[in-house]
Amino acid sequence: MYNRTDEADDVIAMAGEYYKAMVDVDGAELKRVFHPRACVVGHFDGELEFADLDGFIAGTADAKTGDKPFDYRVDGLVLVGDTAVITVGGYCYGTWFTDHLSMIKIDGRWRIVAKTFYAHPPG
Repeated sequence: MYNRTDEADDVIAMAGEYYKAMVDVDGAELKRVFHPRACVVGHFDGELEFADLDGFIAGTADAKTGDKPFDYRVDGLVLVGDTAVITVGGYCYGTWFTDHLSMIKIDGRWRIVAKTFYAHPPG
């Protein structure tokens, strides 16, 4: 079952729900797509951020990008058993990000259990 494709659409849909929640700064929706024990790790403005889910959501509360349509892209997807890693890129909070979302299927639903990100420098 290495790199299977039978649930790729479901994983991609979950990534889209995650990204829309990020752009909308929707804490309730972020709590729905992430597992409660998820962590978020990456460098932002030169500082290493290592947050639990509540800390991450609190840190994005004032960062709404605007009411423009959002756009993101899927750069990679690997499905193995009940796990998935999807790489998505998009513009959010004034910065282009690459996010690696680790997911696991829990009770029939994909949930994000970890996010690592790279904030691309301007230009």
